[in-house]
Amino acid sequence: MIVREADPLQHSAFFEALGGLTEGEADWHELNAGLLVLRLVDAWLTEGSQAAQVSAWGIRNLRNAVERIPATSPSRTILAGIIEIVESAVVVDVRPIAPRLMAYGRSLDYTARWALAADVFQTLLAHLHPALDPDIAFDARMRLGYCLRQEWQLEAAEAAYVEAGLIGKSAGSRKKELHAQVGLANVVIVRGNLPKADTMLSEVIAASETEGCDEVRAIALHDRAFVANGRARYEEAASLAYAALQLTTGLRERDRILNDLAISLTQLGGLESARDAFLVLAATAQEQYVRWLAMINLLEVGSLQSNEALFERYRRELVTETLPPYLRAQFHYYSAVGHRAFGRLAAAQRELDAAGALAEQHAYNQLQFEVEALATHVRQGLAVERRAARELPASLQGVAEAVSEMRALAGV
Repeated sequence: MIVREADPLQHSAFFEALGGLTEGEADWHELNAGLLVLRLVDAWLTEGSQAAQVSAWGIRNLRNAVERIPATSPSRTILAGIIEIVESAVVVDVRPIAPRLMAYGRSLDYTARWALAADVFQTLLAHLHPALDPDIAFDARMRLGYCLRQEWQLEAAEAAYVEAGLIGKSAGSRKKELHAQVGLANVVIVRGNLPKADTMLSEVIAASETEGCDEVRAIALHDRAFVANGRARYEEAASLAYAALQLTTGLRERDRILNDLAISLTQLGGLESARDAFLVLAATAQEQYVRWLAMINLLEVGSLQSNEALFERYRRELVTETLPPYLRAQFHYYSAVGHRAFGRLAAAQRELDAAGALAEQHAYNQLQFEVEALATHVRQGLAVERRAARELPASLQGVAEAVSEMRALAGV
C-alpha cells in the first residue's frame, strides 16, 4: 500500500470518471495516475512525512502509473514532479507542490474536465492558508469558481469568488478585488440577471481604468460584451469585445474573446468575418472547450450560408467528441438547424429530441424553449427563414479587416 484507505467522498470526481472508462484506455491511465498522486498528497499533508516513506516497490508502482500516461499529456510531467517532491521532502509543506497542483488543475481545466479540475483546486486549498501564499490561494479560488460555474454549482462558485475577493482585500490588492467582482458578475450572468451583471461589470470597468488595472478591465469588457450579446445589442457587443481583444495578451483569453466577437458578427450578418474567426479558433484555440465552441458555431454559419460542406465537415468531427452536457445539447440543436436548412427533416427531429432531453435533464431553460420552438417549425413544415449576409456597420469595418488578417496569418 502506498497510502491509507481513501475517504469514499474524497476525489469522488476521479472515481466517477474512472468508473466510466475501461482499464487500459489512455484517459484511464491518466486519471488513475492523477488519483493515486492526489491520494499520496492527501496522506503526506495530513499524516506527515512517514506517509511518503514507502517501499521502493510502492514508489516504483506509482511512477509506473504515471509513465503509462501518453507522453503528449502535460499531466505526466506534472504528476512525476509532485511524486519527486513528496518523496524527497524533509519538511511537510504544501507550498513546494502548490504550483504543480495548480498546473495539474489547469491542465484538466483546459480540456474541459471541470469537475476533476475543481477536485484538484480543492485539494490544494484544503491545505494552503491564504497568508502563506496569497497569490496562489487567490488564483486557485478563482479557477475553482470558474470550474464550479461551468458545472452549474453556482452557490459554491459564488462562495469561491467571495473568498478570493477577501484574499485580495487582505493582501491590499485592488486588482484582485476587482477580478473577484468579475467572477461574481459571471455567476449573476449564469443565473440570468443580465441587467444586474451589466451594472456590476460597468462598475468594474470604471474602477479598473481608474486604478490602472488593464488586465482586469479587459476581462470585464469581454464579459460585458457577452452580456450585450445576450441582450441582443450586437454592435455594442462587437465593439466591447474588440476593445477587450486589444487590451489582452494571453492566448487563452484572446481565443475566448474572439469567439464571442464572432458570435456578435454572426448576429449582425457579417457571416464571412464570423466564419473567418471561427475557422481560426477551430484550428488554433488553446483550449479544447473553445475549439468545440467554434466548431459548433461553424455548424450555424454553414447553415446560414447554405454551405453544406462546411456544416457536414464540423458535424462529423463533433459526433465523435466527448462533449460536456451543455455543448452536447448545443451540438444537437445546431445539427437540427442545419439538417432542417438542408431539407433533412427526420434527421432534424432526431437531433431536436436529443437536445431537448439534455436541456430537460440539466434545466437549460432557454435552450429548451428554443428546441420546442424549432420542433414546432419542423413538425409544421414551415419554410426556413434565410438570414441574408449584411454589410457590417461602419464602426466595425476595422474589426472585420482585423479578423480577415488573423485568418490569413493562421493559414486556415
